Amino acid sequence: MEEISSGGKYIMRILFILPNVDSSYKLSIHFGIAYIAGVLKSNGYKDIRFLSVSNINEYDYVIKEVLLFKPDIVGFTSVETQFTNVINISKRIKEVWKCAIVCGGVFPTIFPECLKDAECLDGVFCGESEMAFFKFVRAIEKGEDYHSVENFCFCDSQSGQIVKNNLLSQESNLDHLGFPDREIFNFQSVIDLQGNAAPFMFNRGCPYNCSFCSNHVLASVYGKRSNSTRKRSVDSCVAEIKDLGSRYRFDIIQIWDDLFTSDRKWLYEFLDKYKSDIKKPFMCTTRSNLCDEELFKRLKEGGCYRVHMSLESGNDFIRNKVMRRNISREKVVQSFNLANKYKIQTNASSIIGLPFETEEMIKETISLLGSLKVDSPGVNIFYPYIGTRLREVCEEYGLIEHERKHNIRERRESVLNLPHISSGKLHYYYDNFEDLVRQKEGILSYLKFKAKAVGRRIAKMILPYNMQNIIRKAKINKIKTENFPVNLES
Repeated sequence: MEEISSGGKYIMRILFILPNVDSSYKLSIHFGIAYIAGVLKSNGYKDIRFLSVSNINEYDYVIKEVLLFKPDIVGFTSVETQFTNVINISKRIKEVWKCAIVCGGVFPTIFPECLKDAECLDGVFCGESEMAFFKFVRAIEKGEDYHSVENFCFCDSQSGQIVKNNLLSQESNLDHLGFPDREIFNFQSVIDLQGNAAPFMFNRGCPYNCSFCSNHVLASVYGKRSNSTRKRSVDSCVAEIKDLGSRYRFDIIQIWDDLFTSDRKWLYEFLDKYKSDIKKPFMCTTRSNLCDEELFKRLKEGGCYRVHMSLESGNDFIRNKVMRRNISREKVVQSFNLANKYKIQTNASSIIGLPFETEEMIKETISLLGSLKVDSPGVNIFYPYIGTRLREVCEEYGLIEHERKHNIRERRESVLNLPHISSGKLHYYYDNFEDLVRQKEGILSYLKFKAKAVGRRIAKMILPYNMQNIIRKAKINKIKTENFPVNLES
C-alpha cells in the first residue's frame, strides 16, 4: 500500500466497478453499491470511487483509472451475463496493480462456484453484504486475515474447494443502513440523463415467485420460500428525498422498488406524507392483481403520474403456466383501464422468446397491449437466469446454446434454440415491437406514434442541447401541473 496520510492515519481507497457491457440497463447508478458505499462512508471510509463499463473498449480506461487511484480494494457487482467482463477486467488489473479484488451481486450470490473460473478474484460476497463488506474493508485496513468474514466465499488454495462462510442475517430494519450514497455516481448527471428525474429504491424484496425471476432464488439462499418485502420507515424515505432535494436539482421522482405497492397500509402513509412534504410527480412499480379503484385514486392524489405494470405475456398459458404470474387477463385489462381512468401513464414490459412460446403467442401479446392503450410498451428477450425454475426447464429440454451464454446482449438477444420460432423472426418482433403495438391501436394512434418518433429524431439532429432542455422542462411542467394543480411552493 502506498502511504497516504490524514493526520497520520492511512486512508483506504475503494473502487467499485459495474460491468454494464452492451446491456439494456441504462442507469449509471447501482443501488447495491450505493448502500454499501453509504455504510462505508458513515464508518469513516470516504475515499470511494465508481466506474461503469459499458463497452469492452473502455477496459483501457479502467486500467488507467486504477493506476491513478491506486485502490486497496476493487469491488465488482455482476449478473450472469456480465461475469466474463468481471474476469477480463480483473485479470488486467492484477497485471498492473496489487490489491484485493472481489465481486458481489446476484450471480455470485446464487452461484459462488463461479470462482472456479475466476482465479483473478480473491473471493465473492453472497447475499446482502453492507455490513460484511464493511468488516472486509476493516480487516484489510488492519492487515488482518479476511477469509473468515461472513458472506465471503473463496477458493481454498490447497484443496481447490469453494469455502462458503456463514451469511449474516438480512437486516430487518432497513433504516439502520442509512441512506444510499449518491456522490460516487456523479448523481446530478444521472438525474439529467433521466430527464430531470431522480431514481430511488426504498424497499427490498418481492413476495411473488415468478419462474423467470431470481427473487425466489435469492430468498432460498437465506432458507426462505419467498423474498418477503422489507420496508424502510416512511419518515426515512421522505427524509432521503428531502436530503437529495437540498443537494441536487430534480423535478420528478422514479421509485424502482421491485413492488412498491405491496403493502397498502405503508403505501397510504407514504402517500399522505409525500403529498404534504414533497409535492413532486413520481412514478412507481405495481402489479395488476394488486390494483383496484382505491389504489389508483390514492396514487393519483399522492402525485403519481406513471406506473410500471409488467404484462410479461398476453398469452394466458405463457403468463400463468410457464411464467407463473397467476394474473388473469380480466385483471390485466381492469388494471390498465383504471390507470387510464385516473390519467396515470403506464409502462408495460413484456418478455418474448420463452420456452414453448410460438409466434402466435407473441402476436397475442402485441394485440393485448394494443387494446390496453399503454403509454410505453417495452419488451425484453427472455434470458434463463441461473437457479430459476425456467433455467431448469431450459436445461431439461436442451434449449440453451451454452457457447453463447456469456457472449450475448442480455435481454436483446436470445441464448435459446427455440423449436417454435426462428431466431430471425424473434428478433424481428423485438426490433419492431412498439411499432407493431401502435399498429394494433389503430391508424390514428400509429400515425401519431410515427410523427412523434420522427419529430424526436429531427429535434436531436437540429436543436442545440439547451433548446432540447427547454422542451424537456416544458413537458415536466405539464406533468407537474396535471398532478399538482396548486401552488407547489405553498
